[in-house]
Amino acid sequence: MKWGVIKLFTFVIVINIFFALIGLYFLPQSQSLPPKTIKIEKGITQDELITIGETIIFSKGQCMVCHPMKQETGMRAPAIATIGAEIVKSAKERNMTPEAYVFEALVNPGEYVQKGFENMMPPVHKPPTSLTEGELIAVAAFLQSKGANVTVSYPESIPALQEQIKIEAKKGGK
Repeated sequence: MKWGVIKLFTFVIVINIFFALIGLYFLPQSQSLPPKTIKIEKGITQDELITIGETIIFSKGQCMVCHPMKQETGMRAPAIATIGAEIVKSAKERNMTPEAYVFEALVNPGEYVQKGFENMMPPVHKPPTSLTEGELIAVAAFLQSKGANVTVSYPESIPALQEQIKIEAKKGGK
């Protein structure tokens, strides 16, 4: 009986080593790192701002979890491919500048939810996303670039962004 337990124990150890080696050498490994800090400074071009905004949307912002790039069935949130044109249209309907509208959509997304979608987007300047002012401006530039003229720039757009943050805070934003 003792010999059977030793054989079973040895078999289990060998199998575990075998699967550990498969996991180490044959399966892709991933490493989760915190998002890189992106410096956005005075003098940045709009093209650089748009590129940084795209990087944030696909990484730290986690926007692609709900927002697909192109229109598709079963979308949880509006597609990004033509969102710039939607920003201009919605801003005009609400008598706002496209810049004010895009910042409002980011810091107080529940203020205007596009028809057919639920109010589920969190304000991106607060946890869990916590984008900085520069990052918010970069994301706004990227969004506007998808079907409209980019009107945001850094640091010129900081006052308009801060105004929307103040409005959201007065309304008792979470």
